[in-house]
Order: sequence, then C-alpha cells, then structure tokens
Amino acid sequence: MKRCFFRLRAWQESDVRSLARYLNNKRIWDNCRDRLPYPYTEEDAQSFIEYAMSQQEPCEYCIEINDEAVGNIGFMRGTDVERFNAEVGYWLAEPFWNQGIASEALREALRRYWAVTDVIRVFANVYESNIASMRVLEKVGFHKVGIFHKACFKNSRFVDVHSFELLKEDFMKS
Repeated sequence: MKRCFFRLRAWQESDVRSLARYLNNKRIWDNCRDRLPYPYTEEDAQSFIEYAMSQQEPCEYCIEINDEAVGNIGFMRGTDVERFNAEVGYWLAEPFWNQGIASEALREALRRYWAVTDVIRVFANVYESNIASMRVLEKVGFHKVGIFHKACFKNSRFVDVHSFELLKEDFMKS
C-alpha cells in the first residue's frame, strides 16, 4: 500500500467542492452526530467553511492530501465549569482509511491546539461499532474512561458510546 502524506491547514473557500464530495458519505455520517447533514451538499460545505474561518481560536483543522481537503479534526471547547475541556471529533475520506493517517493527523492537531489554547483535557465519544476510531484514539494516547449504555439514538436505534480522554500533561510526556 502506498503511503499518503497529509498536511493540516486552515479551511479555505476553495475547499467547498472536495469537502462536499468526500463528506457526502453515509459510512462517515453513520459515525457522526445527526447535526451533520446527510446528504452533504456544497451549500453545507460553504456554511461549514465560513464557520471554521470565523473562529477566534483555531479549532477546525483541514486534512489535505494531494492538494484536496479530505478530512477534518475539530475541537469544541466546553463552557462554564468545563471551559478548560474540549471535545474532539474527526473524519477522514474513505479512500484514506486504514493507513494510519487519522492517528497521525490527530496527534498533530492536538499539538497545534494545545499550543494556542489553555485547554487541559480533550475527550471523544465513539459509537460502539466504530472500532477503527477507538483504535485511532488509543494510538494517540487517549484512555477509555467508560461506556455509556444506550446513550445515543443513531440510525433509529439506541447505541452505546465509548468515552475517551487525554490530558495535556500526559500527551506532552509522550
């Protein structure tokens, strides 16, 4: 298998077409929150890119391969007493699955995010069937902290959610 090289960068208006093309994928949507539209259109892509470009704190990182936007790693900071926490979510275009790209990109996004924020803890919630995503998190250093049974309603059924966390201090030691 040929190794693909990626780079992380900010989203650009020119990414609309590739974002819509790659994110309009039911297999990706099945592992995301329902607020992600499906089917995913160029109008959806335009709205997301405008949002990403308007953020004061860098929190959305485009994964680029072969001059195309093929994925995203996003951080959603908590509020109030959880303001030093952030939830991370990510997706990668299906042609690039199972090549180690997601874990490498997540590791780099964490380095960048922690360099510009005061967040000390990042967490992720993964649906029970998404074993590949759990493995990505574990490779980066996240620890499973629990399973929330029937915590989400996705695709007309209740699913368990596996919760992972990573502290900045632990990440910096590795």
